[in-house]
Amino acid sequence: MAKVIISIGIPGSGKTAVLKKFAEKYGYNYVCPDDIRVELSGSAADQSKNSEVWSVARQRMKDGLSIGDTVVFDATFATPEGRKRFLDFAKESGAEKVQGIFFNTPLEVAKERNLKRERQVPEHVLERMDGILRADEPRLEEGLDSIFTLDEYQKLVTVERRTEDGEIKRELKSR
Repeated sequence: MAKVIISIGIPGSGKTAVLKKFAEKYGYNYVCPDDIRVELSGSAADQSKNSEVWSVARQRMKDGLSIGDTVVFDATFATPEGRKRFLDFAKESGAEKVQGIFFNTPLEVAKERNLKRERQVPEHVLERMDGILRADEPRLEEGLDSIFTLDEYQKLVTVERRTEDGEIKRELKSR
């Protein structure tokens, strides 16, 4: 089944650490705009070629979907508008299912992790992105078929999914 799994979370929330291993373990295509920035400019921090980066990323996703693969797309997707546009594009590109993994990591934890990263995101950017995400956390109504919410330890906390008849189910997982 052609499927897209997107990450949702601020820098330092654990997206790349979890999703890269997940994609490798299951043989899924892994697409990360930061990796493409490195390919095109030599630096994941270089934002000067964002249009080209996202064009390449979208094409890689389309290529994977065209052969029925699962594509894991590792990006922030902090705004509901950005998620909705991407989800619409994924479905137009052949995704039969789109799932989100929401990394619900407290801001202070993400800030601590950020300080240990080679490429640090400015603190004010983390704070702004966290505020945007907290104000509008991901919802199935944006076009996702399911949302898996992980805590700061990458433990599954909740699963929300749309059933065959369109009903929304929410399951709390034990900690």
